[in-house]
Amino acid sequence: MPALSKAEESAMRKAQRYLPDGLQFGLRNYWYPVLRSDQLPHGKPVGFRVLNETLVAWRGKDGKPNVVNDRCPHRHARLSAGRVLGGDLQCAWHGVRFDGRGQCSLIPWEPDDSHYRHELKIPGYPAQELGEWIWAYIGDPERFAPPPLQDVVPEEILHPDEFIVFTHPADMWKCNWLHALDGSDGYHAVMLHAQSQTKSTEKLGGGKAIPDLEDRRMEIVDTPQGLRGIVLDTEGNKIHHGHFMDGWKGERWTLPCLFSLPISPAPNVQPYVARLYQFAIDAQHTQGSRWVAMRARNEQERDRCRKLWDTVVGPRQAQVMQEDKEICETLGDIFEARANEFLFTVDRDVIAVRKMMADAWIAQTKGERPLPSKAAFAFPA
Repeated sequence: MPALSKAEESAMRKAQRYLPDGLQFGLRNYWYPVLRSDQLPHGKPVGFRVLNETLVAWRGKDGKPNVVNDRCPHRHARLSAGRVLGGDLQCAWHGVRFDGRGQCSLIPWEPDDSHYRHELKIPGYPAQELGEWIWAYIGDPERFAPPPLQDVVPEEILHPDEFIVFTHPADMWKCNWLHALDGSDGYHAVMLHAQSQTKSTEKLGGGKAIPDLEDRRMEIVDTPQGLRGIVLDTEGNKIHHGHFMDGWKGERWTLPCLFSLPISPAPNVQPYVARLYQFAIDAQHTQGSRWVAMRARNEQERDRCRKLWDTVVGPRQAQVMQEDKEICETLGDIFEARANEFLFTVDRDVIAVRKMMADAWIAQTKGERPLPSKAAFAFPA
């Protein structure tokens, strides 16, 4: 293989900064919302892929979820093509059966006390159901003990009496998960979502109309939660853009891959927060598990939130998600993209998130596993 030129070596070093080999497949030893609850019916296994692993989930006798490797150790058949019998998962091919821990519970041609049954086991992961999601702890639970799920999920998931949550279908993007995280910078919305978040005919913040894209400019503003891009009108005046600028709790980016965006659509309109987990399916695909939460303590408030969701928030979020997806899918290979990018000062938050992910990866190679504080998951609005 020919030696790299100095320019090529420089580009490679640039790409590898905050991108240790292996991180492209995701951060292990964290909880992930891998399936929506309605994707996992009783009595049927469901196969899926997360962090470059092919897995299968099913509900046991008690209705609780189980997650194990999706390969029968007998002849390597997919267990997701099998059956749920008596709360255990049975391979369709020869009938070998496994419990929720991945331990073999039946070999049809062997006696119950067969030593083969006790020796046969498939890797499994802790799994729980919470907030209309199936969560799985993907990693090495013996080396890095799973934290209580309740300590590492957003506040609204734990208090359904105080909040109402609207869940989007899980989505798959054809890009690396790190590209998807990069797409959550604080100033792209002014341009990319120019036609979806606010229309040029809308009048917000002092009655001024949002300028058309041709005349649109932005100002970068420093806030306690990072940099924000704000729309400027043709006279250079700031226009309301719907994002909180200060005074909100929690973190904008939280390990392992949670992005939180509080929105204040307009004066006297119900504020809400959009939550988005983006994690690796494999090196070329990302899963997005997303929901919107609003504070609602009684049925009257819930009805108002439902109306806002149906008429404004839901449709607008769907269009924004599609725009984010389409642009991120143009980026190509993560290493190549990083090697050829030209970052500006305004990309400092992007760099900080990259460093956060790389530091978490490197820490685990040293036997450490950083966890976010419970305060990081506070409801912002």
